[in-house]
Amino acid sequence: MAGSHPLAGVEDFWQDVMDDMEATAEEYRDAGWDVLALHPGDVTALPTASAQATPDRVGLDVLLPGDEFEELEGLVAETDAEFDEYDAYRAETDDVVFLVVAMKSESAGAAVVFPLYYAVSEAAPMLKQVARIGELRTYLRPLDDSSRVLFTQQEPSNLLPEEFTADADDGGESDADGGDGGTDDSGDA
Repeated sequence: MAGSHPLAGVEDFWQDVMDDMEATAEEYRDAGWDVLALHPGDVTALPTASAQATPDRVGLDVLLPGDEFEELEGLVAETDAEFDEYDAYRAETDDVVFLVVAMKSESAGAAVVFPLYYAVSEAAPMLKQVARIGELRTYLRPLDDSSRVLFTQQEPSNLLPEEFTADADDGGESDADGGDGGTDDSGDA
């Protein structure tokens, strides 16, 4: 499957994930949160399998429509608060992991909700790095890559494939439990 787009053949499932993201955003609104729902285009696992050098970014690179990125950048600047908690919901089909992530700033009463995806077979370098460092970083950006908003998900176990194990050098089974990072793997994307 290398070389093909991760969503090839699972477009209907992706639409279900997008619908779940919208429903999740509405649930946060109903609970009193100021919510920004994002609709990404491409999502790329970093480092890529073809990366030759030591990666300077580890996580998911997320392409956003320009207007949504501007709104995100404005929200982050306006709240001047950290989005340091998150809830995440994972689903898997074939070789693809689907996520709905809600980054939260409790002090600002704001949440940013967005869906993600990645092909497990293409994300091996990222998964090994994430297991090693104990966090996943999400780099949200516009098409021109002129700026980025970075969200960090601590204890990312429920952002990884359900049966994920790091290689022997990384200590075997990923043991992050999703406790302090605000994760919740009780739902499905």
